[in-house]
Amino acid sequence: MTRRLSLILLTAACLPCAIQNARGAGKSEKGIMLRLLGCEVTKEPAKVFLQTKESKSEALDLPSSGFSEAVAVSARSVELKAPDSDVPLCNVTLPAEGKSFAVVLASEKHAGFVPFVVRLDDDSFKAGDYFFINRSAKTVVLKLGGTEVVLEAGKGVKSRPTDPVHNNHYNITMSDRSEAGDKIFASTRWLSENRNRSFVIFLTGSNGKTTYRSVDRPVDVGEPVGKRRSAEQTRRVGAGEERDG
Repeated sequence: MTRRLSLILLTAACLPCAIQNARGAGKSEKGIMLRLLGCEVTKEPAKVFLQTKESKSEALDLPSSGFSEAVAVSARSVELKAPDSDVPLCNVTLPAEGKSFAVVLASEKHAGFVPFVVRLDDDSFKAGDYFFINRSAKTVVLKLGGTEVVLEAGKGVKSRPTDPVHNNHYNITMSDRSEAGDKIFASTRWLSENRNRSFVIFLTGSNGKTTYRSVDRPVDVGEPVGKRRSAEQTRRVGAGEERDG
């Protein structure tokens, strides 16, 4: 009897903590901003909006050529929805730290999205860094100058090239990994001077081969990043094509 009473008291004592933690996940906050990007390029952009327990954004076209304007949300647990359905397309859970985030949305085969969340107001995510997202069907092996990255399908990772050639550019190769070995599908150069943080997305093309595209975002969008560069750029790059930093 005494043991049962102690267990009841212990459970009762833990309940307020559990309730408090659950409330904390959906706690209302100010100043949280999200910028959205679709992984795949589509002819007709999806119409979406963001919703928390206390707020709902206006509907917007999900861009694929560059990040959306900042969308304010009031909590770190957010649902992405379409205007014509109440069923969430995905749930976005934000890290406990930070107020500014990029959310890259990879479409699922049947419906909905898989979100990749990257904190933007993070001093460790610097100019010249790359965030790689592998939405292809194969493991991708990257040789970024002197750095090698092995990225499994469905994963994302941050990295940066090393060992520039003549302090001018990095030699970059990208390969598919299989039991037969690594097969290069792209070989290029990236200029060593890069004032952006870049998002590189690997996809499986209609021919079954791995392809990729890159979307750049300046570290501080309020500062100019060169006369020939717009605030954001996106491009498709293939084997042997030079990437302009």
